[in-house]
Amino acid sequence: MGGPGAIAEVAFDAGEAAGPVLAAWRLALTAALDALGWPVELHIRQHDDGHGHPGADLVFAAPPDHLYLATDINDWAIQAANATTRDAVGAAGAGDPARQLPAWRETIAHEQQPRVAALRTAAAARDLPILADDDELTIGHGRRAVSYPARLPPPPEAVPWDSLGRVPIALITGTNGKTTTARLLARIALKAGFTPGNTSTDGMSVAERPLEAGDWTGPSAARTVLRHPEVDLAVLEVARGGILRRGLGVDRCDAAAVLNVSADHLGEYGIHDLAAMASVKAVVGSIVAPHGRVVLGAESPPLVDLVARGHRFPAAIAWFARDEHHPTLAAPLASGGEAWFVSAAGRLTRGRGDHRDELVAIAELPFCFGGAASHNVRNALAAAALASALGLPDPAIVAGLRSFHASVSDNPGRANLAIVAGVQVFLDFAHNPDGIRSLHGLLTALRGPRRLLLGIGVAGDRSDETIRDLARAAHELAPDQVIVRDLEHYLRGREPGEVPALLRDELIRLGHRASALTTASDEVDLLRRGLAWAEPGDLVAILVHVERDEIQAELRRLGAIADPGPDPRPA
Repeated sequence: MGGPGAIAEVAFDAGEAAGPVLAAWRLALTAALDALGWPVELHIRQHDDGHGHPGADLVFAAPPDHLYLATDINDWAIQAANATTRDAVGAAGAGDPARQLPAWRETIAHEQQPRVAALRTAAAARDLPILADDDELTIGHGRRAVSYPARLPPPPEAVPWDSLGRVPIALITGTNGKTTTARLLARIALKAGFTPGNTSTDGMSVAERPLEAGDWTGPSAARTVLRHPEVDLAVLEVARGGILRRGLGVDRCDAAAVLNVSADHLGEYGIHDLAAMASVKAVVGSIVAPHGRVVLGAESPPLVDLVARGHRFPAAIAWFARDEHHPTLAAPLASGGEAWFVSAAGRLTRGRGDHRDELVAIAELPFCFGGAASHNVRNALAAAALASALGLPDPAIVAGLRSFHASVSDNPGRANLAIVAGVQVFLDFAHNPDGIRSLHGLLTALRGPRRLLLGIGVAGDRSDETIRDLARAAHELAPDQVIVRDLEHYLRGREPGEVPALLRDELIRLGHRASALTTASDEVDLLRRGLAWAEPGDLVAILVHVERDEIQAELRRLGAIADPGPDPRPA
């Protein structure tokens, strides 16, 4: 379903047959929609929680002016289905909407907005987007938009249609690397002369000026940025939760990227395996205009499998991988398609069929640490591919990538390095097993022959097995000391100390000495403990999740020297 609608998630008891309830829901809802004269467009996605408890997402299309009522109708249909299949006493007439129709029609009359409907029709005829919520109705994007109060819009003839239009939009999703890739693309757009609006896990910004901090990756953030009067290009980070609960927030884009898919947030909203997660994230590619590109990470098996199973996008795919000879790149290049990779000479390269454009040496990109930060090499490839799909010129791509540092000012919380009394302090947001494993090459290079202390924590809504896998990923870094911690505001049903205990238990099982494992009360305490342990030259790597500002304040108090990593560009 590509338009607005109502969704409800239902769960069943273990071993309970979901089929009869879902069939009764379909019958009840069809009767209600027929009675209201609404289109009957229903969708059921069945799933389970991995422990024998079935569930389903129940979705139906609804007019955009009546979405609140639509959720009430969905609740009614679910209750009717329950009564029909489980309660013989109350089953008679349970699925008949007749008793509800007067109240529903009264709500429709109250919510009806003829002017809004007329504006939607007029905008659609001109291929113009509408951004609507409870407060505002906006036609167009950014510099080419006009906004009105949601309840008092003008008639179509009063709208300055000739001044309105769309701006280029890129959507970015994936398990890891979204925020860095979005920041890279925004920097490239700046170098190309645009005023980019950017949403991300860290907040919203325009031309790299912060608008609001926080996790802004849903439709409301997209609307906020696309309403800003300066914006003429949008880079929107999109998260799994936003896709599943509220959709994308835009009707079309010019480029979209799915960077990778790995085990994180499984078990939520009926998504229990990597194949299902890949399908969720691939939604961003479903609205790419035919002239655009869908940028996919060739080194992520779930994405390769998704395409191999026959998933199709409306635009061409541009794969990216560090190695030109990665097997997934062979077929598209052989058939004249586009792929991005690092050449044998170490240069970021666009391949189109037999043609090669070598844009810039990876060694010239400060945030790639001479290529040791392999995850950032992938992010650079993805950002360049997106920029090219948006029509940004190669000189701007090169200038943007060269100017971007692994610093608090350019990329806060991602591969930031500082020196405190000779001790290297490395800060990163890696928060899942693949994210930690992606740091292996960089941390090995930074550590050299010296010792490594690693500080880790994880939110409590992960499964025991995922938490243990995170400990296994930490173990693969061969740390000399590990400090574990709770994320106090992210216990999410766990008891205090439960997650650190799981991490400690798995690390000891893997061979770590108990004396080399300690527990911190929070991330600042972790930093202090790490610096007390370390000697000059050692590396203290802290995977910071919630106290980034407090960590930075403590580093400033200690007189830390910011070190954005090697910058090999000539003076």
